[in-house]
Amino acid sequence: MKLGPAFGRDALRRVLARSVRRKNYLAFRETSGRENLRIACMRNSFLSAARSRRDVLRVGTISAIGLALSGRIFPESDSAVAETSASGSPQSRGPLRSAGVLAFGPDNVLFVGDITGSAVHAFALREEDLSPQTDVELGNFHNFEGRDLVRGLDQKLAALFGTTYDKIVVNDLVVHQPSQQIFISVERGRGTDAVPAIVKVNHGNLEVLELDRIPHSQVAIPNEPDEKAMLEFEPQRTYAITDVKYYKGEIFVTGVSNQRFASTLHRIPYPFNAQMATCSVEIWHPVHGEFETRAPIIRQLIREVHGEPYLFAVYGCTPLVRFPLNSLKDGAHIRGDTIGELGYGSNPLDILTFSDPFDHKEYLLVTIDVRSASRIAIADLESAKPEPTGGPIDFGPGGLGRTQRDLPIRAEHTAILNPKWAVVIWRHPKTSYRLDISTLMIPYFFERRDGMSEMNWPDGPDPFDYREHRNG
Repeated sequence: MKLGPAFGRDALRRVLARSVRRKNYLAFRETSGRENLRIACMRNSFLSAARSRRDVLRVGTISAIGLALSGRIFPESDSAVAETSASGSPQSRGPLRSAGVLAFGPDNVLFVGDITGSAVHAFALREEDLSPQTDVELGNFHNFEGRDLVRGLDQKLAALFGTTYDKIVVNDLVVHQPSQQIFISVERGRGTDAVPAIVKVNHGNLEVLELDRIPHSQVAIPNEPDEKAMLEFEPQRTYAITDVKYYKGEIFVTGVSNQRFASTLHRIPYPFNAQMATCSVEIWHPVHGEFETRAPIIRQLIREVHGEPYLFAVYGCTPLVRFPLNSLKDGAHIRGDTIGELGYGSNPLDILTFSDPFDHKEYLLVTIDVRSASRIAIADLESAKPEPTGGPIDFGPGGLGRTQRDLPIRAEHTAILNPKWAVVIWRHPKTSYRLDISTLMIPYFFERRDGMSEMNWPDGPDPFDYREHRNG
């Protein structure tokens, strides 16, 4: 049979069309394969970074969110010292060599622990350094619904410091109570090349404090471990300054030293002068079945109970220990009373107190890295009997650990914002790829939006009158 010209042209068009479609398909498959590989690699990278890097001292956290945005302040080199840019971007480093634990004292003084510089710094913040935040909407208190004050914190810090998320470490969080302004200590980079900064939150925006322009004093912390001195898994110096607290004209600085009894506590008058009282501290740790003189206090809090001041301390593996403040004298070796074992295999993140707005009682709160936070009544702290010493290993819980109440706090940093609200830095519950600054209502520290229950249905039960207060 003879084929006509029209048939030949149609057949040729069909062949060419099939060829083009196949080429397009192969190109799409190759491109899709590369894209899927890229996404898989990014996901694996994100997941490997998702585990919190906040250790028990520096409370550092590395978020698993994507690459930084634009808007760089600093040059690319991690070893570069922060300088004021031509456009007036604020200095960061100032007198700091590292930025660790934070605490506020009177007259707007911000204390900063500086392990690399072997010092504690005091910055006397001026009126222009503070921005009142009392008008910021914090959430729906009745409905247990907080608010995200900063979403994607590590993304925004990375953009601010001209780097990527994996170069950002958030070390601590503190609130200036009169203004309700949040301050965080941040480092860009790692180790001796890290660039430290203090960043404040101003109505959802991040602003770097210009430390060189703020009135400043500092005190040297003696006998830090040598840079090459190691623990089994990390340098000893990591724990040289674990916490700083202010109480009635003094700062209390905990950590480890290079002395025989490494666990050390310094009492330092403020304003700083040549005086300093240093003592070594010891505890009985039931979970380990031994007296311990090297492991340091990780978090501390000074509180008067029935008119007498005590230092309450929590250690790694979470024993809760009580020290009468008048026993902490220069040159003394003090053994504290272990009054609670809060749970083995975990590390404390923060210790604070709050007043329950419903029962009007005061409580101690210890947040912990791998499980729920512990709530203990303040009234029980002084009367608690010390755990017996010299016995066999006891995994507990013991003492006040038996009566502690668990609270569902999974934050990496926690502070009290005002009598009704706490503020936390935490990973978004539905994905580990986002680090937020958010509020939680006191005393339940519970975010209702993150959970699933029968009450979430529009026509479901409403035993707590959530709908009535939907806009409250």
